Formats: sequence, C-alpha cells, structure tokens
Amino acid sequence: MLTGADACDGFYLQILQCPRVLPTAALEALLGLPPLHLFIQQEALAAAVRLKKSNLWRPPRVPHTEILYEAIGREPLIEAVTDRIPKQFVFDKKYKIQLHEEPHEGLNPRELRIFTDGSKTRSGTGAGVFSEDLNIHISTPLGAHNTVFQAECMGIIMAAHAIVSREVLDYPIRILSDSRSVLQALQSYTLTSGLIYECHKALSEVCTTNGVTLQWIKGHSNSRGNDAADILARGGSELKVAGPEPIIPLPFAWLRNMLRHNTKDNF
Repeated sequence: MLTGADACDGFYLQILQCPRVLPTAALEALLGLPPLHLFIQQEALAAAVRLKKSNLWRPPRVPHTEILYEAIGREPLIEAVTDRIPKQFVFDKKYKIQLHEEPHEGLNPRELRIFTDGSKTRSGTGAGVFSEDLNIHISTPLGAHNTVFQAECMGIIMAAHAIVSREVLDYPIRILSDSRSVLQALQSYTLTSGLIYECHKALSEVCTTNGVTLQWIKGHSNSRGNDAADILARGGSELKVAGPEPIIPLPFAWLRNMLRHNTKDNF
C-alpha cells in the first residue's frame, strides 16, 4: 500500500515524465509546489480561520489548535472583521438593475444621474462618486487590503448616502457603475457579502422617496461622467487613510491569499 509521500511522488513523476531518481523535495521544487506538510498546515489554518470568522471556533487550548493563535501572533490582521456574513435572503428590492447600456445614459430629462467607480493601485484602494445634477464630487481612500469589487460597492453606498443627505425627494435616479459584478451581486436574492448587504439597505432607504435604477456602463467609453468618477476613485486610492486599517471589512479572499503567500515564503 502506498503511503501519502509515495503517492505524491508518483503524481509528481507523472507530471514531469521523469525517472524515479529525484527526491521528493527536488520534485516539489521543479513543480513550484510547497512540501506536503506545509500545504496541510496551510489548509488546516484556513479551516480554523473560516470557523473563527463564522463564530464556530470554540475548541479547548490543546496543542493542535495552537496553529491559529500562532498565526494571529505573526499576522494580527487575521483577527480583523471580514466581509463574509451568514446568508441573507432578500426578495423585496425596490430598486431596478439594468445590466445593459442605454444610449445617452438614459433619455429621461428629469432623471438625476450619478456615476460611481472604484480603483486599486499600488498605494491602496479608493472610491469615487460624481454627479453634475446633484453637485457631487467625492473621492475617498479605503486602504491597502481591500479589492476593486469592494471599492466599486463603496462608491454606490456613498452615492446613496449623498442622495439621502441632500434630501432628494420624488425623483427618478440613475446610478451608473462600470462594475457588472457588483450589480450582479445586488441582483442576487442571496447575499453573503456584508458590503453588498449594506449597499442594499442604503439603496432601499433612497427608494422610500425616489425611484432608483442601477445601470451598468462600459468603463473608459468616453462617458464624461464615468471618466470623472474614475479620476475621483484613482485620486482616493492615492490618499492615506485616516486611522487604523482596515476601515472596511477585509475580503475573505485576502486572508486566503495571505496564507498561501506565507506558505510560499516558508519553502
């Protein structure tokens, strides 16, 4: 019967099509794969983090559970709040979502248009909101650890808050975003992202006194409003965040990537 190590060696040899003369460590180096014991530690730690973020981590402090506490000591951000939430089912959406472009960004002359965008650069992430109709020019930094998806979502949230703060009443409002993925997430009846759920609630508040349509618009398509929102978002990504990070929940994918990078650094 093959041991785990023998099975792995056989798998590596099949990929490389080479004779069985190289040691396991050499095979792993040639394939760019972490040693099996490090990979197992990575997956065990990922499972522990997932359980902790789901409020299901209540083990006694026994030796094999120390893997989580040791990791937190090395990377305190593991303790930070993440964007993943228990499933929320939402069927009563008052806003409309349009995933296709419309000529001239809508034809209703009474309609208020607001453009939102998100950006990620080497400096960090940022969100931008622009509207000539409501005189909105918002550029906000979001920090280094968040994703473009989150920045795009925050742009829509900020647009909704700006509408409420200006006490806009009884208007058709069109919010234009070049993030199809965020609009598709809002369109879903099952929400697992805290930011998407917050965005839904912010839009629902606007819908109590206005009609709201969220429309996808192609990015970098010579739309004056979209280009302005993009400039504001990129400006926000270059600004420093005031206060400790993260200022919005970390994406769970960031934690997974961090664990994988740590594994690579150890071999």
